[in-house]
Amino acid sequence: MRHLSLPIRSAAASAAAVLGLVGVLPAASAVGTGVHITTGQNLDSITVEDTAGVLNEQRLRAALEDIDFNEPTNLAIYTREGEYSDDINTRTLHYAQQSHPEWISQDPEDYGDYWADGYFIITLSVEGADSGQIGTYYGEDRKVSSSQMETIHEAGYGDFKQGRWSDGVVAVATKGATIMNRPWYKQPALWWTVGLGGGIGVAGWGAVLGVRSSRRKKFATELQAGKSHLSNVTMDLDTTELAARTLPTGSYHAADLERRFADFVASYRTNFTEQKELEAAGKKERSSAEGVVRVRKFRIAAEDLDMTDDAIIAASALYTRSATWQDAWRAQTAPVLEDLDQLAELVKGPSKELKAVAAALESFSHTAQSEVDKAGSDLKAERIDVDTALDRLAEVRKELTAKLEEFSTAQIEAYAQTEEEKEEMRKAMSRSRYSYSKNNPRGGGSILDVTSPGEWFWRVQAYNVGYSSGVSAVTSSREAASSSSGGVSQGYSGGGSFSGAGGSSRF
Repeated sequence: MRHLSLPIRSAAASAAAVLGLVGVLPAASAVGTGVHITTGQNLDSITVEDTAGVLNEQRLRAALEDIDFNEPTNLAIYTREGEYSDDINTRTLHYAQQSHPEWISQDPEDYGDYWADGYFIITLSVEGADSGQIGTYYGEDRKVSSSQMETIHEAGYGDFKQGRWSDGVVAVATKGATIMNRPWYKQPALWWTVGLGGGIGVAGWGAVLGVRSSRRKKFATELQAGKSHLSNVTMDLDTTELAARTLPTGSYHAADLERRFADFVASYRTNFTEQKELEAAGKKERSSAEGVVRVRKFRIAAEDLDMTDDAIIAASALYTRSATWQDAWRAQTAPVLEDLDQLAELVKGPSKELKAVAAALESFSHTAQSEVDKAGSDLKAERIDVDTALDRLAEVRKELTAKLEEFSTAQIEAYAQTEEEKEEMRKAMSRSRYSYSKNNPRGGGSILDVTSPGEWFWRVQAYNVGYSSGVSAVTSSREAASSSSGGVSQGYSGGGSFSGAGGSSRF
């Protein structure tokens, strides 16, 4: 192996010194001393789905196993018989969803919107004897720039245009392995930039430090929020236990809360222990993505405990008619009244297509307000019991959810231009609806929000977020489609809010 010349070795040492990384450059040292670098490293798995029947799988696997990836990588190859009009980005996503869900991130924080970390997926869509499309898709820890993606695709064009499908796939995989997660000291432009004092290296290192710093801030914010919720629970422990003992038998709402209280103390102890461990976490864990996910789970669990004990205390006040029962009732009506107040803004200035359904929603808001007021009056006069009052609130909220579903159908029909766009918007709104209860504080003391399944009630705020997300997703798909005439086409039509790294091009 050829040794580096003295000037380049000096420049490399200079750059390493600027970065504070002298002595931590294994690959550079290997080059400088003539040490042999073993190939075929860091390939964790190979998955071949040759649905087009164009690959020599045995020869393909043998060639792929010799590729050296920069970091541990799962390689997936998917071939298909295609048509010129196919959007293979979306076809690949749908295939993964149906046949290989492990290709898609299962991290709760990602909501299924990204390819799984560590994955490099190659899709070959064969349209003729020497034509088709090539697509490459990447976990967020493997993604590359658009220009790099184009370079990766171009590596296989020559073979693909000759109908040498297996060779083309190997060429694409090899080029991708070279580019993905390429260490800074292997970058093509390194050896002239280091002579300028390693500025690019410093900038790159600064970006890494910025990401880690951001994670530490998120960690601290989530930990503080979780501690605050758990502190509330701690202060109310005695009150919560006493309240749970006063819940009446024979009431199904109270019975549900009693069942939850049975696990309440154990959950509290688990979360208290988790808080201590998170407080003791070092800088490394606080800077990691895993650490942020862990502390976020702690915050959500602590928040859930805080809402549960508030609901138990409120229920006790209602059922026993204590001095605070009217405050407890206000806590039950707060979520629905907040939603009804927001309807006016939701239906403001509707288009011609939406006027009828908007008018129906606005009319319902007045009727619902009266229903909530009447339930409170009847409860105060003891014409109804607590369970009946809660049931009336639940019916109002279910009816509001049904009205929002009708309105969403009308809005989607008015905005979306194709069935794919409609499905894209439906998925975005559904995702926002069902994730809202997991990631947003609910009304303190609201029994229905604690005991009811999240899909029963569609909050207006979640509706607004979902609709905006759907419009954004469709807009992105349209922009991607309009710019797909050349280079790499990115985006997923009909993929909801899916935004995993990757794209496709023609050969």
